[in-house]
Amino acid sequence: MATEITVITQLSYHLLRLHQQQATGELVITPAHASAGQWHLYFYLGRLVYATGGHHRVRRWYRILKQHCPALLTNKTLMNLEATEEPWEMHHLNYALRQGWITATQVKSMISSSVKEVVFAFVDQEAPKTEWRPGKFISQPSIFLSIEQVLQEARDLRDQWQKGGLKHLQDLLTLFSPDMAPQLKHPERLKSQVSETAYQSLTKLMNGKQTLWDVSVHMQKPLPVLIRSLLPLLHQGVIELKTVPDFPAPVLRNRQLTSPSSLTRKGLIACIDDSPVIGEVLDSMLAPLGYEVFTILNPLQGIATLLERKPDLIFLDLVMPNTNGYELCSFLRKTSTFQNTPIVILTGHDGVIDRVRAKLVGASEFLGKPPELAKVLQVLDKQLGKATASPVTDEAVLNPHLATT
Repeated sequence: MATEITVITQLSYHLLRLHQQQATGELVITPAHASAGQWHLYFYLGRLVYATGGHHRVRRWYRILKQHCPALLTNKTLMNLEATEEPWEMHHLNYALRQGWITATQVKSMISSSVKEVVFAFVDQEAPKTEWRPGKFISQPSIFLSIEQVLQEARDLRDQWQKGGLKHLQDLLTLFSPDMAPQLKHPERLKSQVSETAYQSLTKLMNGKQTLWDVSVHMQKPLPVLIRSLLPLLHQGVIELKTVPDFPAPVLRNRQLTSPSSLTRKGLIACIDDSPVIGEVLDSMLAPLGYEVFTILNPLQGIATLLERKPDLIFLDLVMPNTNGYELCSFLRKTSTFQNTPIVILTGHDGVIDRVRAKLVGASEFLGKPPELAKVLQVLDKQLGKATASPVTDEAVLNPHLATT
């Protein structure tokens, strides 16, 4: 038990430091037992945006699709899609979102489920190794998870595990994992203990092909509750647990599915922000959709670039060295070139006073940081194609949720 606490504390400390440093990149966690596979956690400005990996990465993907959007399992285009980058799961989800096959709410649920499973898996590992890969970021639509909340949920699930007496399983099976599959050994003994309906259901589920995670989702039971209900059958030898392999992963190719030259250009987007990460994130979101994004890190020196390139829309950071977004927005509105160009204020402080100031200096929209794909696309759909920029309305100032709808 002391070792478990130490491991959780070490990993928690590492994750919380990344949060405090507002780090962007990939954290790779390698367990002591290589058979468990590596876990990959992706951060954007200190927030957890996705997690994947482990022994059953592909099984988890199909399980989460079945749980939150089963229609995608019969979508042959998505199932046969060749990913161009890691993590391929987010590549597939972004593609499905752009095609309108899935909603942003469903994507949120799937990302959250994946993160919870992954964190629950690695917090119980002894002496894992960690490797930080800075600068790696991924495009995903709208969910940025709190490290503290994710860790607390993992601890709560482990507490349920311990209080439910499930520690006995680890005594029976040294390498026990929810990734193991229950298999019925003595059907006649099971039939004598349960109803005919329960017998038929358990016979189908306990076939040695579906993991405990899979059965939990199928029966819509929390994992600790399911395993606790199976404990008597395990002790009696009616069922046994066996290891099963993962499903084959999708093909990963180092090429773009759609060549930028074959896309119809939708618009030129400028990002004025002293952090290069924001521009890179916007580019990763919008380039596959046909937008060209260029970044200006020093706004005072970049005015000439703006005048030369004349972007169709400008994302403008609120807080920068030597100037601020309000002053720059006011300046741009006084120039004939940018009087009608949509200007979207980017900020981590989303208050009524900030929105009022943004309206007074002529901002078209007000968008929170970090930028989220779904909301960025809403802004582009609303602003581009109009002859004039649409100022922020009084109603949107008083109700921030209306600003990007």
